[in-house]
Amino acid sequence: MLSRKIFAVAFVVMSFSCIQPVFALSLFGEADREPVKPSSVQPVAVTNNAPSPAQPVAGDTPVRGPVSGQSLINQLLRLPIPESVYFCDEPVPLNFEDSYERLDYELVSILGSPVATTLWFKRAPRYFPLIEAIIQEMGLPSDLKYVALIESDLRASAVSTAGAVGPWQFMLPTANFCGLNKNGWCDDRMHWERATRAALKHLSDLKNSLGSWALALAAYNAGQGRIAKALEEQGAYDFYSLRLARETERYVFRAIAAKLVMENPSWFGIDLTGARLYRPEAVSSVSVNIPVASVSVVGMAKAVGVSYRRFLELNPWITARELPRGTYEILVPAGREGLLKDFVSGLTARLPAVQEASSSLSLGPSVAVASTSAPAGIKHHVVKKGDTLSSIAREYGVSVEDIREWNKLSSNSSIQPGQRLLLRR
Repeated sequence: MLSRKIFAVAFVVMSFSCIQPVFALSLFGEADREPVKPSSVQPVAVTNNAPSPAQPVAGDTPVRGPVSGQSLINQLLRLPIPESVYFCDEPVPLNFEDSYERLDYELVSILGSPVATTLWFKRAPRYFPLIEAIIQEMGLPSDLKYVALIESDLRASAVSTAGAVGPWQFMLPTANFCGLNKNGWCDDRMHWERATRAALKHLSDLKNSLGSWALALAAYNAGQGRIAKALEEQGAYDFYSLRLARETERYVFRAIAAKLVMENPSWFGIDLTGARLYRPEAVSSVSVNIPVASVSVVGMAKAVGVSYRRFLELNPWITARELPRGTYEILVPAGREGLLKDFVSGLTARLPAVQEASSSLSLGPSVAVASTSAPAGIKHHVVKKGDTLSSIAREYGVSVEDIREWNKLSSNSSIQPGQRLLLRR
């Protein structure tokens, strides 16, 4: 019996030793990683202020055989940091107090989190070109793109526990201040172009107000008022000497570290040769004017030949199944612009016939019947048990508001089995 227990313990130990190397990949940057959101230079020897690599002590016995995470930890202990680093064309004072160690800490955090860092490299070719084009148009430093990288990992759908949304992680009050719109059917914080323009304008304003890009990034994270108050209370003039919340203190250095890693992957043993990266997608923007009360987003997706899920990936700012009357810029796969225009034009062409039919056939606020010969483009649906306006709208690719409008149904009206509803095809 005792021998069985010993065997079982040995088996567990051996099994654990087998999985340790996998676990070691997440030793850094996960348990000790706060939700802080993360310059071109030449690799050189460590500066005089920086600690030298530890030398082996005489008599030490070298470790032999596979040791959990040994290769990763060895690399993290010897990360190259240049003598001079610039971010947004401003020098980073690595010789000032603990600035070197603060940058080293963020490099260890980033490179010790291989999954997150891998996804940075995969997503950057897809989303950086748009950000870089807007940055160039606005005449701003290209390093600002790393703010979006550390804020959201370049995910339009990113939502923080505090309620910040989108690739630039706007809180709603700041979004409203920056002119971004949020209502029942759209959220501009998840619109790549609008959110990027708003974030860059906000960062530029913060820099003009506070005097440096480092302070601007700190204020983007913590709020301009907090940074201005800290400068006054502490008698400081720059970011690097300020005592701030730990998240904000790390924020600027994380952006700097992200730049070093992304622009110099070979320094850190990252080989992108043959890497499967996410390339920019071939899409086109279409301006459409919705003439009816609302239109089904599912219907629009079907019109351009993609799934509803795919349509929302291209247009993550859409937050409802229906878009109300208005003008919108919609992204569709390249070459399918005409399909969406035809779909919307069809709504416009059918609108008079639908309005005329619904007006002449309505018998009251909650009941509509069909004539024996409906106008072209009109269909009748006989309500079945279990039908709802929502289920009928999904079946025909229209909106609930459309059905109400076509059949003169008030918001309080209910439908009954056997009732005939007028629908536009």
